[in-house]
Formats: sequence, structure tokens, C-alpha cells
Amino acid sequence: MNYLVLTALLLILASPLAAQRKPAAMPTAAEQAATALSAHVQQYYTDLAQRLREVYFAPSDGRAIALLSTTITEFTARKKALLAEAAAVAKPPVASPTWAQHQQALLSSTAAAKMPARRQRNPALDNAFKRFNAAQLSSLEAAPAATGE
Repeated sequence: MNYLVLTALLLILASPLAAQRKPAAMPTAAEQAATALSAHVQQYYTDLAQRLREVYFAPSDGRAIALLSTTITEFTARKKALLAEAAAVAKPPVASPTWAQHQQALLSSTAAAKMPARRQRNPALDNAFKRFNAAQLSSLEAAPAATGE
């Protein structure tokens, strides 16, 4: 019986405390959009780092070329979508802080050390890397407008 009285007393005392608490503020649509953009940018860089790892560790030059080609196509579209999302939010996308770490780790790998020799032996692989570098996928800045001169 004492247990029921004690429980009832605690519930009565706790009720006014709960009513006095202010509800957590709901994030605005702009805050939600900015948070979503940040998550999308983080995912973009995570996926790009993974794809580059696959390229460098590809078992053959043909596989590396195919991966670079699909990476250029896929990530160019994703980059355009992120830039459009950033324009809608009116906030420039910021590179992921882990991107530089992923790049440094990848470029210090043995596979990266062997890549210049692979590129020298295979002009198609070298051209694929040149196209990849020209696409500037690691930078989420809008490409400068081409002049019509």
C-alpha cells in the first residue's frame, strides 16, 4: 500500500515540473536545409574518397579507367545537385574536414606510389586521370563561366 501512495505522490509532484519545462525549439526550415546540405556534402566526400581508393587499388588498368569514367559521370551530376542545393539554401558547401585526411592516407599508400608508373605505361589511364582532374570533383565550387571569345 505504501508503494502505491509513494508512486502517486511522485507522479503528482513530477507533473508541475514537467509542465514548467519549455519545449525544445523546433529547427526552422532553413536550419534543417543547412543541416541536410552539410550531411550531403559529407556523404559526397566520403563516397568520392572511397571511389578514389577503388581506382588506386584497382587490379588492372582497364578497371581503373572504367572506375574513373563512371566516377566523373556520377560525381559531376552529384556536384551539380549539391551546388544547386547550396544555392537554394544560400550557403556555400564546405569541404569535409576528413577529406584531406583521406587524401593524405591514399596518396601515401603503396598503390599511389605505383600509379605514376602505371600512367606512364598506359596512355589511356593517363588520359582518364587527366579528365578526372579537369572535372575538379574534389572542389565544390561552381566552375567559372566560359568566355565566348
